[in-house]
Amino acid sequence: MKETKKRGKKSKPTVADLLETPSPVVSPAEDSPKSAIFTRAASISKSVKRVTVALGDSTSVPSNITDLKNLASSGVDDLKRRIDRSHSEILKDLEASHSRLHKRFKMQTQACQQVMDEAEKENKKVSERITESREAMMASYEEFMADAKASASRASKSSIAELSQSFEKAINSLRNRYGVSSN
Repeated sequence: MKETKKRGKKSKPTVADLLETPSPVVSPAEDSPKSAIFTRAASISKSVKRVTVALGDSTSVPSNITDLKNLASSGVDDLKRRIDRSHSEILKDLEASHSRLHKRFKMQTQACQQVMDEAEKENKKVSERITESREAMMASYEEFMADAKASASRASKSSIAELSQSFEKAINSLRNRYGVSSN
């Protein structure tokens, strides 16, 4: 840049000063900070490396406003292409991720359905066993009760008759012993 005269105030730079390109020796690329606008991280895809957008060649200096507009326009077009490319890569990664998630969800759903089917089969088996066991217990109880009633009926019929005969014999024997007559 051309030096401006220092008088108490700083004068505004001219168009020629703005169009002048600084020499590459003055500002090395390693020391200058990278703007986040012109650089992007490669976290989107493993194959994409860190990219820095070059705004112009150091050999071609725009000589007028039209050249400057063309240079800015080509820079903007390049930036648009890079953004479109990045956008398409992001969409591709998003679709792949969605596909993987959909497959994983489908596999989990199938596994859950299989576990539910197995649990339902096991529940049916246990229910059938409980029903069979209950029916067997009912049949056994009914058989036991029938045997108990029959046994009680036989015991009461035979025991009462035998006891009655036994008492009559004992009474007759006492009568005979003491000489009491039966009326």
